[in-house]
Amino acid sequence: MALHLTWGEYLAVAGIIVIGAFCQGTIGFGMNLLAAPVVGLVAPQLLPATMVVVGVPMSVAMAVREHHHIDWRSVGWISVGRLPGVALGAWLVAIMSVRALGGVVGAIVVVAVSVSIWSQRHDLSPRAALGAGTASGFMDTVAATGGPPVALLFQHRPAQEVRSSLAVVFLVGTALSLGGLALAGKVAGWQLLAAVALAPALGVGLLASHRLAAATAGRPLRPWVLGTAGAAGVAALARALVG
Repeated sequence: MALHLTWGEYLAVAGIIVIGAFCQGTIGFGMNLLAAPVVGLVAPQLLPATMVVVGVPMSVAMAVREHHHIDWRSVGWISVGRLPGVALGAWLVAIMSVRALGGVVGAIVVVAVSVSIWSQRHDLSPRAALGAGTASGFMDTVAATGGPPVALLFQHRPAQEVRSSLAVVFLVGTALSLGGLALAGKVAGWQLLAAVALAPALGVGLLASHRLAAATAGRPLRPWVLGTAGAAGVAALARALVG
């Protein structure tokens, strides 16, 4: 394929994106947390640029779907906080190999999942939002997995607020992360075309999530998403260490 993917790689990535999009459409985050480690195993050449871009249509759709529930104040502080995180992440991506980047993806996801499972903190102050934004910007730029820090920030809020606010955060974050990656010379045209080619898988997952999103606050699915992502993160980390 002209997208630097075999058909087998394409189908594997598309499949995990369907599952990830379903999860994110239901609970507000989880697509790249779930998909990026698997992509790191199957097609690491797509990281991070393709996986940063691929969620843009979904974030737009989710923000529009529940726009009345967006917490604009927190979104603003998070967006400001992302700036230093993006800068640090872009620098790291510029000096790392694909194999090492795969290891970083796995390690970041494992840590993020562990924190997500055990943290009971509930703080939506500007300081907390800035910190979550910095962590999210760094993780998104390095590994396309910027959801956990901001999801933790909103974890005790109503489901509609979580989904819609995170969608806006991801849209702003995508623009910042892509800018940082472009400056670091880590965005190729074929990676953007790959994101377009994977968009139908995104649409399937999002459409499948609509009914469940209306019926649940997302908590029953959260342990499943985090558990699956944690396993994938361990696998990606192991591959980077073993070679």
